[in-house]
Amino acid sequence: MNVIFAFRGFDEHSQTLKEYTEKRLNKVEKLLDMNTLVDVVFTKETHEKKTEIKVSHNGIDFLASDVHGDFDASIDLCVDKIHRQIVKDKNRKVDKRRS
Repeated sequence: MNVIFAFRGFDEHSQTLKEYTEKRLNKVEKLLDMNTLVDVVFTKETHEKKTEIKVSHNGIDFLASDVHGDFDASIDLCVDKIHRQIVKDKNRKVDKRRS
């Protein structure tokens, strides 16, 4: 899984944010193959911290974004949203095969 990070509104890139995001994305990585591209965008405004995650896998894009006061909570919520989308997509494909 290739992860690309973008930081907007930051003076410097945070290594701890990168490490925490990669740790949380392991939950998603278990469901996908190696041919996966992940774009993570962190945006910092005055009182809001926004995280956007886009997972591209086999021509399908899974998107999640969240605005929160803390990046860690925002990352957790985005990863959970992506996880639910992937599980739902996999279940849909299995149901089509069974029909």
